Amino acid sequence: MNTIGIVNNLGRLRIRKLLIIGLSASVITGIGDFLLGYADETTGISPASALLSSAVNLGDAQLIAGSLLGMFGIFLEGLSFFAVYRLMADAAPGYAHIYRAGIFGYIWLAPVGCHLNIGIMNIAYKYLVQADPVMAEHAAKLMIYGFSIPVYVLLICFWVPVIIIQYKAFAEGKTPYPKYAKWFNLITGAVPSLIIAALIGPHTALGAGIGTMFLSFGNAFMFGGLLAVMPSQEQFDRFAESLQTGE
Repeated sequence: MNTIGIVNNLGRLRIRKLLIIGLSASVITGIGDFLLGYADETTGISPASALLSSAVNLGDAQLIAGSLLGMFGIFLEGLSFFAVYRLMADAAPGYAHIYRAGIFGYIWLAPVGCHLNIGIMNIAYKYLVQADPVMAEHAAKLMIYGFSIPVYVLLICFWVPVIIIQYKAFAEGKTPYPKYAKWFNLITGAVPSLIIAALIGPHTALGAGIGTMFLSFGNAFMFGGLLAVMPSQEQFDRFAESLQTGE
């Protein structure tokens, strides 16, 4: 397997640094998500305009800050997923190969294609709807169906295998971590935030803001959980020895 120049995959200190960066990046991204979502929701004419209708309640500085924070945070998250890649690369190179492809897809699509463009589309819709609601409705359909949905579908195709592979690698003992670390994943962390948003009220500013953060919650839970239960250097060494001896 081509390791793209990564040697000493099980270097515990490097993995720990990547997890710390990932946790910090998830917080940065979460702030950006919250800023993009924190507005009382209004009803759009169509499903496309409904996704952008709250833009009229968002300030320009809020949209720009939320877009840029999320873009940089998601890029750092993508790089930090190499911590998980390193954990499985020696014991499960086949899994690691698929996982790495998903990371590249995430870095390629998520920061700009799936986050920054949300801020740009919201700003465009915000001013178009004030000038001409009919034109704004047409533009919303073009932007959502022509640009956003194709990118989202492509990202899902890259990212679903990553979530599955990560779960399987931990569950099958392909990393130095205990098998219960399989639960430190994006899905497990994202679901509670959606429940909280629903309880608060998804159409309120606070509920919408928290709901928009659900992926950031998931990533923060994953990176934070893996940091919290990270095995010792001795456990890493024993795992590496077991791979060499085939035990």
